[in-house]
Amino acid sequence: MLHAGKSAFSLFIFALVFSLTGVFNILYAYSQLPEINISVAAGKHQRINTPVFASLDHVPLHSEEYDLQLVETTGGKETPLSSQLNAGSHPQLHWILTGKTQPGTTRSFALKFIPKREEVSNSTVTSEDTGEEIQLKVSDKEVLAYRYTLAPVPEDVSHLYSRAGYIHPLRSPKGGVVTRIQPPDHYHHYGIWNPWTKTEFEGEEIDFWNIGSGQATVQVKGKPEVIQGDVYGEVSAKHEHVVLNQENPDNSKVALNEDWDIRVWNTGPEADLFLVDVTSTMRCATSSPFTIKEYRYEGFGFRANEQWNDATASLVTSEGYDKSDGNGTRARWCDISGPTQAGTAGVLFMTSPANYNYPEKIRIWPTGMNDGEENVFFNFNPTQDRDWTLKPGNEYALKYRMMVYDGKIDQAEAERYWNDFANPPQVEVQVTPSLEGKKILVYTKNGEGYVHDNIAASVKAIKKLGKENGFEVVSSDDPSLFTDDNLEQYDVLVFSNTNNKVFDTEAQKKAFQNYIQNGGGFVGIHSAVGSERDWPWFAQMIGGRFLRHPQRQDFEVKVLDKNNPSTSFLPDVWQIKEDECYYVTHMNPENHVLLAADLTTVEDDRRDEYPANTFGDLFPLSWYHEFDGGRQWYSALGHRIEHYSNPEFMRHILGGIRWAAGEEKPMNE
Repeated sequence: MLHAGKSAFSLFIFALVFSLTGVFNILYAYSQLPEINISVAAGKHQRINTPVFASLDHVPLHSEEYDLQLVETTGGKETPLSSQLNAGSHPQLHWILTGKTQPGTTRSFALKFIPKREEVSNSTVTSEDTGEEIQLKVSDKEVLAYRYTLAPVPEDVSHLYSRAGYIHPLRSPKGGVVTRIQPPDHYHHYGIWNPWTKTEFEGEEIDFWNIGSGQATVQVKGKPEVIQGDVYGEVSAKHEHVVLNQENPDNSKVALNEDWDIRVWNTGPEADLFLVDVTSTMRCATSSPFTIKEYRYEGFGFRANEQWNDATASLVTSEGYDKSDGNGTRARWCDISGPTQAGTAGVLFMTSPANYNYPEKIRIWPTGMNDGEENVFFNFNPTQDRDWTLKPGNEYALKYRMMVYDGKIDQAEAERYWNDFANPPQVEVQVTPSLEGKKILVYTKNGEGYVHDNIAASVKAIKKLGKENGFEVVSSDDPSLFTDDNLEQYDVLVFSNTNNKVFDTEAQKKAFQNYIQNGGGFVGIHSAVGSERDWPWFAQMIGGRFLRHPQRQDFEVKVLDKNNPSTSFLPDVWQIKEDECYYVTHMNPENHVLLAADLTTVEDDRRDEYPANTFGDLFPLSWYHEFDGGRQWYSALGHRIEHYSNPEFMRHILGGIRWAAGEEKPMNE
């Protein structure tokens, strides 16, 4: 029995060690991953439930150990969000900028690495393949159907009018159908479709719009690819613009290849609208060019349901034209609405500034056409006033967005939705390398004069950061460590609350200068800016020279740039408790300011002396720059011992160390 007990105990110890080894291996793997911060700036426009994306070219995406989780950081709190990865050759992460985002504001996000989750098949944007068409739905509401097989034609109508590769029905959130196909007046009209009317290919003039002539048509090659997800669903189809040979069909020839990508966004139930993007990417199918000739109607078209006419439909363009006078004008958007079986509904058609001949001219059936009945037709036409030659080997894209809604919208709403599409929020991604394996020297020497009582607390806090983030911390107040050979081992030097003379010899100063010039990282905390006040190079390196501070107090700090690991998680206004607002002179003009004190919240009876109105009602408190070959980051905050047990403040310091330690990879969208 004794031997059995020992055996069981040994097995228990083995299992425990094995389990802990696995945990430590996972923690080690996570510590090697980069920190990814994302900022989204609204710009000049208000944003409401806006699709955005971030480029992830430099991010390790594929692993059996972890998944990616997007979070929004607000006031130090992290809120998980739904996101969707498009993992192509240039991967992008898509999500919805939920709710209202006011002009001039910036929202902060981070991409977290979390333990691998089980695959969940329940998507919000889903698809259903009937064998003839693919339906895209948001929360089980049908948005549209894309037809990929030939549509049957009415009895006694030529089979030549049969085609595939179009959207119908397009529905409003209440289910109202706004499109129509094969109307008796124009059997070749197909809901939402994109053919060219007057083209030139290999010396012949070819019409792909009026397919009843039998000269040409548009076919769908193979079966479309489908994506489902929580943020968007997508149908990707391949269209072939075929020059027909009626006598010998085998000799029919593809003149133009077109990729049609239809993306339906999940803008959330509170949005009460459907958002649909259609992108047409065209390539010559042969070594011959393909010229789209000037003509009054061709390209991205819409035929409304039979209830829409002069009396029932409303149409207005971005330039203020309507159905009576809008034909042949240019427009960035066109809003059209009318009756459906589910009530009044409409479609806002939007074009992209990237399109050829933007803003395109438009074809509208004017008032009175078709005897005023069943006569709502709209067409963005980039070639209404000029030819467009597509050359072999190149790609040509046209991008459009449709916002489908119930009821009515006004011109201000239309303009806002167009700005979301044409002038989207600015997304910046900051990928900061891991600190795993780095070595940091925390230097704390003070010369004659005031010495802060927070030094021990700051060293302890930074060592704690090192344990949590996989980097080694050495602390010292001994200036004899400053030799070329010794400093070479450190990735970052942190001057924590150093003050006045911090070097004993010129050789020590020279070694420090060499370290910076050889690409070393530097972090200065609080009174470090008061170090070596008689050395101009040091002031340039750290970014300025301490002058004075008002009494210790609460005040507000504005976060000017969140695209940095030291500020990405902070609120727009950081409430500072019992700290000192440092005033600095000899500031390096290359400082990139991250934080600034709001001087309207600082009590200071000597403000008129300095800073007066040097920077208006703001004064820089934290910045970074790259000076003389190195990377420097500084924060004036952190006077009290208690600050170094504040998680938000220490995350600020950690971000500074991260930035100084290595080449982060910024990417702007």
